[in-house]
Parts: sequence; C-alpha cells; structure tokens
Amino acid sequence: MQRSCIVKRFVRGAFLAGLLAACAVQAQNAVDPLERGFQNPPDSAKPRVWWHWMNGNITKEGIKLDLEWMQRIGIGGFQNFDATLATPQIVDKRLAYMTPEWKDAFRYAVTLADQLGLEMAIAGSPGWSETGGPWVPPEQAMKKLVWSTTIIEGGKPFTGKLPKPPSTTGPFQNIPHAEGFNISGVKPAPLPEYYADSAVVAFPLPDWEISMARLHPKVTSSGGRFDLGALTDGDYAKAISLPSAPPNEKAWIQFEFAQPQTICAITLATGRAAGLFEMPFPGGEVKRELEAGDNGAQFKAIVTIPEGGVGSRTIAFSPVTSKFFRVAFTSPKPIPVAKSADTTFEGIFAPQPSNKHLVSELVLHTAARVNRFEEKAGFAIAPDLYDALTPDALSSVGLAKYGFVDLTSSIAELSGALLSVLMLTWATRFVPAKRIETEMAKNFIIKWKLIVNNITY
Repeated sequence: MQRSCIVKRFVRGAFLAGLLAACAVQAQNAVDPLERGFQNPPDSAKPRVWWHWMNGNITKEGIKLDLEWMQRIGIGGFQNFDATLATPQIVDKRLAYMTPEWKDAFRYAVTLADQLGLEMAIAGSPGWSETGGPWVPPEQAMKKLVWSTTIIEGGKPFTGKLPKPPSTTGPFQNIPHAEGFNISGVKPAPLPEYYADSAVVAFPLPDWEISMARLHPKVTSSGGRFDLGALTDGDYAKAISLPSAPPNEKAWIQFEFAQPQTICAITLATGRAAGLFEMPFPGGEVKRELEAGDNGAQFKAIVTIPEGGVGSRTIAFSPVTSKFFRVAFTSPKPIPVAKSADTTFEGIFAPQPSNKHLVSELVLHTAARVNRFEEKAGFAIAPDLYDALTPDALSSVGLAKYGFVDLTSSIAELSGALLSVLMLTWATRFVPAKRIETEMAKNFIIKWKLIVNNITY
C-alpha cells in the first residue's frame, strides 16, 4: 500500500510539472503584440530617409554601398531626390540629370532596392521645381488664372477691346517669379511665358459697389510719395516704398473721404511673393493693421493683414463706416542673432531687417469680397481656412450667385453690338415681369452696370 501511494504521488507530481511547463510556453507565445513589434519591427514601422543624389556625384558602386548599408541597419526605405546646391564634383564623371547614364544608374538603384526589400519613393522632379524641367512645354506645365476687369454701362452699345490679362510668369497676376534658393552663382535662364484666353464672364455690380476712383479719397502717408491712381491701378508688381518707422512705432498710408464711407474689405499688395526661406521669425514680423477713425488723429484697429503669402492679401470684415482709414505698419524690435562660424547659409535663415515697406496696391472695397480669396483660390497656402471664413455680416452686401453670364462662346466676336444685345437681354431677365412690361412700354432702356472679367489659364 505504501509503494502504491508513492507511485500515485509521483505521477501526480509529473503531471503538474508538465502542466506548468505548457502554461509557460503558452504565456511566452502570448507576448503583447506591441512588445513583439518593438523586438522585431515590421517593415511598415521602419524609418525612411531622403537619399540625395547631389550634382551628379553618382556611381553604381556608391549606390550599392548606400543601399546595402540602409538595409543592414534597419532602414525601411528612402526617397530619391536629385539636387545640386553647388556641390563640388567628387567622382570621375558626373551623371547629369536625365542623361542616358543617369537613367542607367537610376534603373540599377530601383532594381537593387527591390532586391533588398527597400521601399523607394521618387521626387517628381530635380530640386524643388515640382513640375519637371525645361523639357516640359509651357502649355503642359502648371498654370495660374489671371484676369483683367472692365466696367461698362448696360443698355448702350459697347465698342472696344477688353484689356489683355497679364502674361507674367509668376505666382499672382503680374507679380514676377522670385528667384528661389540659389547659391550656385549661376544666373538662371529666363522663364518662358504662356498665355491663352479661357473665359469672359459678366455680372451686375450692386449700387453700393463704388470704386475708389469715384470716391476719390485724399491720400497721405508718413513718408514716401503715394497717389490714389498708382495704388488702385491693378498693377501688382510696381511697388512704392514706405519708409519704416522706429521699433514699436508706426508708418502709415491714409485715405480721407469727403464723407463717412462704409468699407467691407481691403486688398494690400507688396509687389512680390514671399520666398521659400522668408518665414518671419517669432517677434520679427511687421504688424500690419487697417485702422479707422473719425478725426484723423485717433484710430482703432479694424483687422490685421498677415504678412507673407503670394504678395497680395484680401481681408474681408464686418462693415465699418468712418471718414478716415489707414494701413499702419508697426516695426518690430530688433532680434539678436547668434553668430556662427559656418557662414554657408548666412543671410538665408537670419531675419533681414528692412528700412522700408513695399506697397503696390492698396484698395478699400465698399462691397463684399471673399475673405483671403488668394489662399482659397490656391495662389497661396493657408494653414487653416477655417480661420479665414468670410463674415456672415457680408452676405447682404455681396453678389447674387445666379447673377453671372458666361460670354465665352462669343469671345471671338465680341463686337459692341453683340455685347450690348447680350447685356440688355440678360439685364431684363432678372427684373420683375411687371416692371419689364411697364418700362419697355414706356420705351425706357433699363441700365445695369456690368463688370466684365477676362479670365485666362
């Protein structure tokens, strides 16, 4: 009996040990997936890098060494980026971008990356040009919309030629393209120009849309020589200098109206778009504000006009009635910049103090405008368009969305008579029927002011 009892105890002990061992193995296999991912990261979690081919300094031997090293240390992939930046030649033969030798090296890199299990991304062009290179015909390259404006009187023949919109290659209207990041010392070739008519549209101006030329405010400034014609002529490129004020003080341009005037929006242009490396330093921005006052001595801020962008800012706001309006430029305090022994990028990232403000257009609008339309139309980048909503208060002073007529089909034969017929027919279309019958019976001509926009891609 005693022996039998010992055997039973031994068997039970062996069974318990086996059960514990099985549980340990099962627990080991059930390691937290997050922990297991850190121990053996999947390809999707591995870092990617930029792989620059600098100024044609490329060899197949170098490609092989680079890619094998990436794969060996756990990099998951790369983006191939062809660039120059005045890099000196360090190989026997440079492989210029898109030459047969360059393409052969590129094909080799793609094949080897695939064999090594590396993900490869490709920049769409050399450098930051984004749209290719000189082999892309202008008519196939990215384009922008430009326009000209003609105000005419409805109900009478119009004979004349609509002014051609600007054909300047640049970011907005006739603002020219600014030279980008270039430390090579080589002057870039002139940019090609391309122009083609796209559309002609007409719409009625509300009674409260009054041009600055009609209102003819008196223009004064803290410095420089400004006149209303130059500030409202639609030339966004030709800028006039306004001398800067001392730090924390204001330079200004003022409009004085004969009578208090209601203003809903402002357009301020500087003649040039902000460059790639012209981001303002914190505390180094010029504060630009539209101010209003009744006596020309005391003013209150209406709206801030941010710097940067495409060189033109249109800011809409709830209507404000005043006799004096001015744009004030408050100079920032100087920002000390730490000195560095490396002068390669000196002057590029350091803030550049200026003793002047450039102004090419300054227009006060008596009718509604789309707030910051330049960004909303894709001419510039806005971090958050929800911060740029057009005020609801402007809905009563805007244009009816149905009040547009497309005259594009007649663009080739826009004679005065044809335009007059189209205008008169359209103008009566939106007048109440009883009024049409009455006015036509009395042989009156219904006069509508029309604005004609000639728009092009």
